[in-house]
Amino acid sequence: MDYQIGFQPVDPIMLTPYLVTGLAFFTVINYLPELRRKTLFPMALVVVGIFYAYVVGMLTAGFMPATYGLLNWLLPVLFGLHMAIRWRDYPQVRRTLYHTFVWGTLVMGGYGLIQYAHPLPWDTYWMTASKLLSIGRPEPFQVRIFSTMNSPGPFAFELMGTLLMLFAGGGFWRIPAALFGYLAFLLSIVRAAWGGWFIGLLYILSRLKPAHMVRYLAGIIVIFILATPMLLYKPVYDRLEARFNSIENVKQNASYQARTKFYEEFFLEAFETPLGAGIGSTGTAARLGQKGHVVNFDSGIMEIPYVLGWAGGTLFFLGTIWTLISILNNKWSKKDPFIAISSGISLAVFSTLIFVDTLIGSTGMLFWAFAGTAIAGIHYRQAEGMKND
Repeated sequence: MDYQIGFQPVDPIMLTPYLVTGLAFFTVINYLPELRRKTLFPMALVVVGIFYAYVVGMLTAGFMPATYGLLNWLLPVLFGLHMAIRWRDYPQVRRTLYHTFVWGTLVMGGYGLIQYAHPLPWDTYWMTASKLLSIGRPEPFQVRIFSTMNSPGPFAFELMGTLLMLFAGGGFWRIPAALFGYLAFLLSIVRAAWGGWFIGLLYILSRLKPAHMVRYLAGIIVIFILATPMLLYKPVYDRLEARFNSIENVKQNASYQARTKFYEEFFLEAFETPLGAGIGSTGTAARLGQKGHVVNFDSGIMEIPYVLGWAGGTLFFLGTIWTLISILNNKWSKKDPFIAISSGISLAVFSTLIFVDTLIGSTGMLFWAFAGTAIAGIHYRQAEGMKND
């Protein structure tokens, strides 16, 4: 659209995903008493913490920035509640999610590789107009793949989840999806997402039966073999080698040094605002008002207490960690691979919180949606177990 009508830093079309996801609000309202369930109560605490920060944000940042920011914080949690509340639909949801993610990985990965080898006009226009320095240069083999999204970070985190989801089933299209997906994932050059994927994979493998574990590891090896010709192509090899070397020499890495400096300078400020700066004071929402203090954060661990304050931040962290522990340690994750994979995706997202606030926005959708799916699976398996008894 920007290619046709010109670059728009703030555009009403940005509301589209929020309007679609917002339908989950009606599920939560219709099933409000369900929030008293032990498995859903932690997510209710998160919602309370967010609304507290919204009230503060309306006073400090203004109505429009606070309301737009609220969508970013609240809707992923509501969608997670929607998934958990509709636990009776778990078999259909499991099937739909898997097929959607296979095709999504295939399309996003395939387009990303085209973008890398031969950037199309609308992509080069976006790279130039957005002035995102971290996105690479609009030239062949110089792009950090962002595919159908607006930058490499969100794309890599989404693929982190979709690639883990490919372990949930079979079918022919899973193979090209994995091949294109992993190549594009690597060429996004987002180390945090790589690390999150690895942590999620370790958890998933730890919950699987040995026979399943061997099959999944064999699948990864096959994909690696198929991808080898592309990985050994000199422009690709040189780019990946430089990025992996930066992991080994992390203390000499500019990104690491900048993040360390940010932590040192902002740590006290993040915790010296007991009431919180309020929702709407950071991120894209801050551009809608005149009182935005910080536009972008390099750490979710810092952003959450800064925005939500001591009270809201405590409720948010407590509810999030409570939810995560309850799905990771549940016995059903060893009996139902899809529950294990859903829990693993949530863990992968949470593990990268130190680098960016992955619990809100598009990455927050991954965390909360799959936490809700895992809870739905647990409820469904418990109900099935009672019937069998």
